[in-house]
Amino acid sequence: MPVFAAQEKATETQITSLKKSISELVNTLGALKGERKSVQQKLRRSDKSIGELAQEILRLNKQLKGAEARLKKLERKKAPLLKSLKQEAIRLEEQLRQQYKTGTQPRLQLLLNQRDPEQVSRMLQYYDRINQTLSQRLQNFREGLIQLEQAENDIRSAQQDIFDRRDLLKARSDDLELVRKERRIVLSKLEKKLSSGSQQLKSLQADQQRLEQLLTQIRSSIEKISLGGNDRSFRELKGRLPWPAKGSLSRRFGSKSSGIRFEGILLSQRSGQPVKAIHHGRVVFSDWLRGYGLLTIVDHGGGYMSLYGHNESLLREVGEWVSGGDQLATVGSSGGSTKPGLYFALRYKGNSTDPLKWLARR
Repeated sequence: MPVFAAQEKATETQITSLKKSISELVNTLGALKGERKSVQQKLRRSDKSIGELAQEILRLNKQLKGAEARLKKLERKKAPLLKSLKQEAIRLEEQLRQQYKTGTQPRLQLLLNQRDPEQVSRMLQYYDRINQTLSQRLQNFREGLIQLEQAENDIRSAQQDIFDRRDLLKARSDDLELVRKERRIVLSKLEKKLSSGSQQLKSLQADQQRLEQLLTQIRSSIEKISLGGNDRSFRELKGRLPWPAKGSLSRRFGSKSSGIRFEGILLSQRSGQPVKAIHHGRVVFSDWLRGYGLLTIVDHGGGYMSLYGHNESLLREVGEWVSGGDQLATVGSSGGSTKPGLYFALRYKGNSTDPLKWLARR
């Protein structure tokens, strides 16, 4: 992308290396204390299934809008064509009627009725031109009918395409609702497991520890493969960065819950709403992490990273460049959250910083 022209370009090999190192760490974190068989693992499967279905529904909705736009375009194309053919049919009918009135053998009548050879010659040329014009108009009319028929066939095809996509969209929406029901059952079991304060504290501490391990690994991988980046533009936008999502602020940076300090902010918002990058950078993580659900992390260079958690679906892959305002994900409640919303955090060289000091006032 032009906006990154001044930055170093990581090779495909370097990006593959980043993906591999992060993937290995995620698998290691998930395997701790036998969690492959735990409720958390079931939650991970449910969240990822919901994410995949939600992403497919977004794609189908986009395709459906495209099909509907194509149908409207075809109908706009058909309208003037049909109008033109109707007008031409009236003109042809009138010309044929006049032709009929002159007789079925106009050339013979001219030869019998006219004495002046020059007059006969002029009249014959006149009739030839009329006949040529009539023949051409009839040919154009036939071609117009063929175009109209093709337009109607295209419209029927577009309509069928819309019907098919709506059926598929309905099926995927039903699948999504089933997975969400399964997830609610898993969440109920998880809540029972964490019913005591001590268990909840241990779980939150473990979640936070996993995130720290992940961020440490990401920073190490970025330094090794030289992803590059310039933090100057990011620093200069402190207090003016756009918000990652719409919604009300339901939890602030530094607030405490069960003895754990919250290291980001939480924005309450409906599921499915867009989550956008606050600044240009490269996606360095896009996967599920316990406690944070479907999580995207963007590296902005110079040690700055932004984190977007509890998403319903992830729309970017590791290694992708994004610009400020590009959609990264959709709002959700993955990772065990009971209400939809976006977890958003900022890190500078591994240390958490209050996002509200960086975001523009609203």
